[in-house]
Amino acid sequence: MKIASIRSVLLSYDNRNDPPLEWVGGRIWAWNTALVEVTTESGAVGLGEVSQSTMAAEAVPGLLTALLPYIPEEEFSAKTVGDHLRSYTRFWARGGIASGVIAAVEMACLDAESKEAGLPLWQHLAVDPLAVPDSIGGYASGGLGVTPEQVFGWISEQQDAGFSTVKIRAMRDPQTTIELMDYIAPRLDSDLKVALDLVQGCASHPWSIEDAVEVGRAFQSTLPYHWYEEPCAAEDIAGYSAVTAALEVPVSGVESYSVAEDFGHLMNIDGVRIVQPDLGMVGGYAQFARVVTEARGRGVDSIPHVWGSGIQLLNSTHAAFALGMPLVEVCTLNNPMRDATQSAPFPIRNGRIERSDLATVGSGAVLPDDAEVRFEFVPGLGMKIS
Repeated sequence: MKIASIRSVLLSYDNRNDPPLEWVGGRIWAWNTALVEVTTESGAVGLGEVSQSTMAAEAVPGLLTALLPYIPEEEFSAKTVGDHLRSYTRFWARGGIASGVIAAVEMACLDAESKEAGLPLWQHLAVDPLAVPDSIGGYASGGLGVTPEQVFGWISEQQDAGFSTVKIRAMRDPQTTIELMDYIAPRLDSDLKVALDLVQGCASHPWSIEDAVEVGRAFQSTLPYHWYEEPCAAEDIAGYSAVTAALEVPVSGVESYSVAEDFGHLMNIDGVRIVQPDLGMVGGYAQFARVVTEARGRGVDSIPHVWGSGIQLLNSTHAAFALGMPLVEVCTLNNPMRDATQSAPFPIRNGRIERSDLATVGSGAVLPDDAEVRFEFVPGLGMKIS
């Protein structure tokens, strides 16, 4: 492929008039995103998304401008562009939101290249397309609210939609989180599993290890658990190891890792039973695949973290199929921008996503002509840590 043009696009869905979406560490005031749009000389258009832009979209245009001198002007393979950019920008782009911008460039290029090849993105990514599963699971992610009733109202909707796993977030402190679990336990369908996300990876004042263990023990004794997510600050790998050793429920993390090697450090000390790399956070597909492959070699499961618009959802789902991952995160909170950026939102039937519903060339992500008006960017909103 050969790039003719590349640009960043910032969008917002202002949800201040929706029911409040709060968790232990903050509030979603708007669904913000920063995209990278690539157009090739053949006219193919590809889209990628910067995962960190939910909180810091304003930083993306400048970072993309800084990357431009290193983007190849000649023909290149999209599968190599992420590593190429990393090799020239180690001084300032090794991790953080810069890694997310590199990811968005790589995924936009892969989307465009798969269109040029006439292939669905999953098929373009897969080493052996014949080994790609016919379907993978999708779990419902949300569970934000200011009362147990609000959280369970969302759970009830997911049960009715046929999901077999739902993910909820911790409330304002350990005690209210335990009270939430006590409230929802007798109201759950018998075959539903629950993942509990403490969201301590990015918390401004992380809970103590003792509190994380206490809530984890309450979780595994109260609810039909699936996994226990991010009970510690992202950098506290000793804390992860201690919580994992103390609990039966599998501990997972860390979605905000933007350097692939950080997952290796976490696994080296048995910090988690499940890794949760984010395609648009960790640097793109090449780095994402390395994390998943290393985890498999260590006997550790992988479930991708997915948040943001339909572009991130589609790119991540194609990546999960290409790597034969069993489960992918599907945020079901109200976000019209998520639906508008998918050419045809794929159905989820009984908690399953069918590969046949991802048959269009490329990822299926779109940027509607009116997107920048309909979802005009609102600076200063987004997800905010408190």
